[in-house]
Amino acid sequence: MQGSDKAELKYTATEVYFNGYTITANLSSGALNVCGYEDVSNSTTLWKTSNPFLDATPFVTNLCSAILLIQLLFLLFHRLPRFFSELITGLLMGPMVLGANALFSEYTHPVRQTGATETLTNLGVIYYMFLVGLQMDLTTIRRIRKGAWGNALFGILLPLGMGAGLFHLLPGKTHFEDPLGAWFWSVALTVTSFPDLAQILSDLKLLRTEVGQMAISSAFVSDIASWSFLVVTITVSNGKTRAFILPTLAFILFCWFVLRPVLSQIIDKDSSKGGNYSDLCIYSILTGVVVCGFITDACGSHSMIGAFMFGLIIPDGELGMIIMEKLEDFVPGIMLPAFFVLTGTRCNILDMFYNINPFAVLGILVLACLAKIISGFLVAMYYGMPVREGVALGVLMNAKGVLALIILNVGRDIKAVDNQPFAIMVMTILLMTILVKPIPLWACKTTKHFRKYKLRTLQESKPNSELRILACIHTTRNLSGILNLLELSNSTEKSPICVFAACLVGLSGRTNAMLIVHDENRNSSGQNYPPARGRSDADQIISTLENYERRNQSMSFLPLTVVSPYTSMHEDIHNLAEDKRVTFILIPFHKQSGAEGMQQENSSIRLVNQNLLTKAPCSVGIFLDRGLSLKIYNEGSHRREKLNFAMFYTGGHDDREALTYACRMAGSLNVSLKVVRFLPGKEAIEMMDMEEEVEGENQRFVDDMYLNELRFMTMCNPSVTWVDKSVNSGDEIIIAAKDLADEYDLYIVGRGQGMIKPFALGLSEWSNCEELGPLGDALSTSDFAQHASILVVQQHSVSTTKNKGMPQHQEKAGLETWKSPLSSRDLLNIVNHRKKTDEEDD
Repeated sequence: MQGSDKAELKYTATEVYFNGYTITANLSSGALNVCGYEDVSNSTTLWKTSNPFLDATPFVTNLCSAILLIQLLFLLFHRLPRFFSELITGLLMGPMVLGANALFSEYTHPVRQTGATETLTNLGVIYYMFLVGLQMDLTTIRRIRKGAWGNALFGILLPLGMGAGLFHLLPGKTHFEDPLGAWFWSVALTVTSFPDLAQILSDLKLLRTEVGQMAISSAFVSDIASWSFLVVTITVSNGKTRAFILPTLAFILFCWFVLRPVLSQIIDKDSSKGGNYSDLCIYSILTGVVVCGFITDACGSHSMIGAFMFGLIIPDGELGMIIMEKLEDFVPGIMLPAFFVLTGTRCNILDMFYNINPFAVLGILVLACLAKIISGFLVAMYYGMPVREGVALGVLMNAKGVLALIILNVGRDIKAVDNQPFAIMVMTILLMTILVKPIPLWACKTTKHFRKYKLRTLQESKPNSELRILACIHTTRNLSGILNLLELSNSTEKSPICVFAACLVGLSGRTNAMLIVHDENRNSSGQNYPPARGRSDADQIISTLENYERRNQSMSFLPLTVVSPYTSMHEDIHNLAEDKRVTFILIPFHKQSGAEGMQQENSSIRLVNQNLLTKAPCSVGIFLDRGLSLKIYNEGSHRREKLNFAMFYTGGHDDREALTYACRMAGSLNVSLKVVRFLPGKEAIEMMDMEEEVEGENQRFVDDMYLNELRFMTMCNPSVTWVDKSVNSGDEIIIAAKDLADEYDLYIVGRGQGMIKPFALGLSEWSNCEELGPLGDALSTSDFAQHASILVVQQHSVSTTKNKGMPQHQEKAGLETWKSPLSSRDLLNIVNHRKKTDEEDD
């Protein structure tokens, strides 16, 4: 080699050894190569000279730190989406905070461990996108309304244009010679994460609202469109010609038209053998995820595209739920944290302000967030939605998730997006995530969904009007009793009954956004978001309800499915009752009746009942079924004996509500009703102090007015009998009930709010189940009522219930008039006054 050649080599190539790495820089081409080296022991002894744990320690420390930090942040910021905690964790472990510490960086993610972190990241992304595809149902597109289509289309076009324009405002991006980076930016802005949005709407209880349904449908279309854009972009950028997309397109068509039918036959054949899926079938599918990812990667696309497509073609049913149960904790909880850490190490916040004014960066952030908000707001205004709902719709469409970060990372891997636009877009996604929950919650608080409507009680309902009942069903064991109770509720042409039958499906463990939906399982265009999977028990209940409706034309049924955690299920029932303007909510008791008394207590159902009794927007009935359905069906189909019902009346607005429902049921040909009113005896009156006596007399006056009215209305019905009994304590009520010779099939009582104090004190020892009230609890544990069903009614309590419907002159009469009997003219005046009040309400 000549001297001049040696001198040229000296200045064009430099090699440096630093901290276990060899860094080679080629000054002429600008290339920089970093290679790590390590000592490898070839010892043949029993113990190796090198410690294998030292190489694995940084990787394990990195992963464990990320998992623990995500959980800690989620506990602190539980009101924000979980994605916020995951993204913040990645940023905290990046170069700006913890990553700036050399010691922390050395023991968590050194450069030599980058390969292991990226391998776990890619595998986690593959299985995550498989889960996303597994939760989607493309057939739902046919049922999406025009409004959602318009919102999705406008929510794609405006962010595409906004993203391209903002990208070229950055330094060095003024020319449109290479539009690939702008395209990645635009596609990331168009994404509305369907799983994350479903979780957010479920947490805010907005899935049943018009805003929620339009948002979730638009997000479904937006995700499919973003995936299509991403497939085309990655394939074209990796290939030399545009025709390079053909292999990927051919594989997608093969999966949908060939592999999907074959998988359906294989899976159906496997499940038909014993009703369960074999482990070979399940793990073959999990292996197929990696195989499909490898094929699309070989086609010049990305491996996650093949995994997503494989998830789409898995048949809907029990198998999907089994697979999700196996993966939903491991993939998001263990594998994806490595992805967020990798994203955080690539994002340096200081890169945002490189060679650009900070106010310009702030303007770009704001405009990027406004793209989806403006599109959603304009669509909402076009369809006549309120302004606040339009704002909420636009903000909800900004719900981002893992897919948006995947798009940015893919763009950075192929060098289409450099450090500055990557950091700006990550911070934009973080800002969107912060706002996506508080603003819709604020905007929808005063909208139609959360409005307080006027009083909804049976007592105040018009006699010749539709009665709307929300029947809650947890399992198939609740079904027959509730259906027969509804059948005996006397649905007529003048006063029909509309039943909203809600099948309640509880979630346990880690909630999955796709499963937390409120799905109207009807074949109508109103259903505009994919149904949740794995609801075989719920499907059986819905099918039974639909068959029952076809056999009984007197009542109209609308089967619904409410899927929610038990801790917040009462809120779903509350919102559903408000949305459907329900008057009466019927819920099953948390204990099941068995051969040896009450058995199989369900604490989750009890929690739902307790919360619902506290916050219900209308009256509530708790039904304890002890074979009411068996009594009916065993009587014979041609000749049925009358069922004997007993209503125990102790006073108060709960008892008035229960009596109203009992008198309605007495209009049925199959029901015989005995109303037993318990009045305080001399000893009970002597036990009261002056204040209690005045309160008791006022309460009895109101009770007298209402009872006399109902007696007048039922005077021509021989099936209704009235009995008055004087008792001095709650114990005497139970003794008097035992002395009644008739055997009853159903006891109807009030929950006890407004009960006269001596009665309540006498029944205070019965406190096993506060939901049933003192009298209902006593009946449920009494020997004489062990084979009878019990219905406990609680009236919706508002201030307007006091003395409503009472003539003014009698309301002022006070203590002096309640003892005197009312004449027939007074009764007619009461009836005419109620009719006049109803006309004024209209």
